Amino acid sequence: MPSALKLDHAQALIAHPNHQLTRYIRQYLQDMGFGKIIATNHSREAVKSLSNNFTKLVLVDYDLLEFGGPDFVKFIRLCDAPLQEAAVCVTMTKPSLEKVLASRDAGANEVIALPLTQATLSKKIINALENPAPFIRHPAYTGPCRRRSTLAEWGDIERRKD
Repeated sequence: MPSALKLDHAQALIAHPNHQLTRYIRQYLQDMGFGKIIATNHSREAVKSLSNNFTKLVLVDYDLLEFGGPDFVKFIRLCDAPLQEAAVCVTMTKPSLEKVLASRDAGANEVIALPLTQATLSKKIINALENPAPFIRHPAYTGPCRRRSTLAEWGDIERRKD
């Protein structure tokens, strides 16, 4: 469990259609120390719950009813509130390169393949909360930096501007 994080006043949102998995994740987040955990199986309910309090972590299923996965992540990243910088993890039952890239390009911090283990869940959530990538605000993209590795020596023109 992360020790450096103060989560007793933080809110987490689980937006997933699988009730059994939602209960498992809820218990894990309670053990982590989250003060409030909201669980829903529908995107409209998830959006309503986001407007109530500051949400530090969002777990959303790629195939959530109405709009899930990348669309839900884009909605969060376009909010004009602290919610914009919340850690977002997208879960998916059949990961593919296309789905993972779509989630990443929408602004997800982590992608979690299902079925999951506690070790995987722990690793992904802790990484999203304790080691977030630098946050980028640009007209074409808002979210954590999509670059996953750093090059030891870059010999070309730097395209990223401050």
